[in-house]
Amino acid sequence: MKFSCSNSVILDAFQTTAKASSSKSTIPALEGLLLELTDNTLIITGYNLEIGIRTEVEVSGTENGSAVINARTLCDITRKMPSGIISFDITEGKDVKISCGTVEFAISCSRSDEYPTIPDMSLGKGFTLSQPVLKSMISQTKYACATVDTKPAFMGCKFEIKDNVLNVVATDTVRVALRQEKIEYEDMEFIVPSKTLEELTHILSDNKDDNVTISIEKNQVSFEVGKYIMISRLLNGDFLDYKKFITCDESVFAEVKCSQIIEMLDRALLVINEKNRLPLRCEFTSDSLAVSCSSALGKINDKINIKYNGEPITIGFNVKFLLEAFRACDEEEAKIIFTGSSTSHILIVPKDGRSFTFLLVPMRLR
Repeated sequence: MKFSCSNSVILDAFQTTAKASSSKSTIPALEGLLLELTDNTLIITGYNLEIGIRTEVEVSGTENGSAVINARTLCDITRKMPSGIISFDITEGKDVKISCGTVEFAISCSRSDEYPTIPDMSLGKGFTLSQPVLKSMISQTKYACATVDTKPAFMGCKFEIKDNVLNVVATDTVRVALRQEKIEYEDMEFIVPSKTLEELTHILSDNKDDNVTISIEKNQVSFEVGKYIMISRLLNGDFLDYKKFITCDESVFAEVKCSQIIEMLDRALLVINEKNRLPLRCEFTSDSLAVSCSSALGKINDKINIKYNGEPITIGFNVKFLLEAFRACDEEEAKIIFTGSSTSHILIVPKDGRSFTFLLVPMRLR
């Protein structure tokens, strides 16, 4: 197999598809990229049995064929080559010569029949979203996914289309993050692993004119993003009935400026770490929010101005979780809705509307 291409073009394809290759596997082929050349079209695939990424690159090909090359080595060599046209001369199952200008490498490769069978990436009809919108929906929810595999369904975000509204929701049972967007499509629901969504955000663009098509078939989901197609297995299991927790009386609330509370919570983290998981004491009054904490690392007392319409209340929170919720806000101001006593969960929503809803269960103060 022989082909040549612009170094910068093929490097981008290698680095993106390599995100789906295994860093270390008992199956050596999974640590590589599958290259398949037909005439002047090179198909590049990375696959780790859970996530797959495929793309096509137009090249100048002279000999069709296929091979598997270690992804990390391939990316490192291509990245450190001089700019210009890079050429590949591959003897299937033996070695590959990579040259650009006066530089030439010779490395080993594997036969393509050693690569695992990849699920069909063309899952057919699906619904379409703006890439920046999906990127925003993921970033505003993924932080709340469970990181401990106690219940597999909580290790991802649930996508739920109901009555032409797309809900993306994540939970670890202590918090819930919900993002909503209007969309015209049939009702459906599925759970995408958080690892898949993390890699997907690296492919999604910030150009509002770029779209992504999401398709579902059996236990697989595909995301068609420009010249890339990503596939992933879906998660199974019962998800939290979150709607009953976010429907409540909204008469008692505080209005806060997100930038101010983020700065205050960030300062509080200086005396609260993973070893000292103490609650941050938050005291809400009509015109201020005062926070305090004393740990082995030190003490903090801080205060910002807010608007609060209820009786004074003192409530404790995991400062890291509260900070992550406010960092996920994309508004200048937000509302904190109180659902009951100092032991009841709170809701964080936009000052106007309900494009997102973040729920957080408080910590008991000593």
